[in-house]
Amino acid sequence: MSQSLLYHIYSFLGLLPFWILCTSSTNKCVVRHEVADCSHLKLTQVPDDLPANITVLNLTHNQLRRLPPANFTRYSQLTILDGGFNSISKLEPELCQKLPLLEILNLQHNELSHLSDQTFVFCVNLTELHLMSNSIKIIQNNPFRSLKNLVKLDLSHNGLSSTKLGSQLQLENLQDLLLSNNKINVLRREELDFLGNSSLEKLELSSNPIKEIQSAPGIHYIDLS
Repeated sequence: MSQSLLYHIYSFLGLLPFWILCTSSTNKCVVRHEVADCSHLKLTQVPDDLPANITVLNLTHNQLRRLPPANFTRYSQLTILDGGFNSISKLEPELCQKLPLLEILNLQHNELSHLSDQTFVFCVNLTELHLMSNSIKIIQNNPFRSLKNLVKLDLSHNGLSSTKLGSQLQLENLQDLLLSNNKINVLRREELDFLGNSSLEKLELSSNPIKEIQSAPGIHYIDLS
């Protein structure tokens, strides 16, 4: 059956928008109510033919190595980007510049090892950042200093040996800091100084080889199980 005939049939039945979506998207992504599910498709690049008004994009369980900012220009309405379970090894600062409304960024189970001072400089509206199960062994300088609205930061299952995530006051709205399953053996008070103005309520440190604990004033709950 020709595409022209299909066009008229779907138009007559009132199904034209759905037909256009299914035939134009060669990546097999499923789009419903401004949510695009592109998971488990063996994608090596971000699809460029999804509706421009999507607010949620699920790219999990693919073969992505990068998230090129230019590929997200079309999706400026995104509030949630899930790129978990890929092979992403680097983040470019301009990603959040293209996604000014982004609130939740999930990059768990990737290959990130370094976060520069500029990595999240444009991610000012983030409320949740999930970086668990990467290869981050040390946090240098202040990669999180621009995240003034961040409420939850997950760095569990990395190779961190310290709770120090910055050298200046930052993350003033942070409530949950998850650092379980790292290599932290001493909880030092001064290593939490960067949270001096924060609203931290929960510090998750379970499954770390902690042998010494110094006081951590202002934190309501510390999990050391």
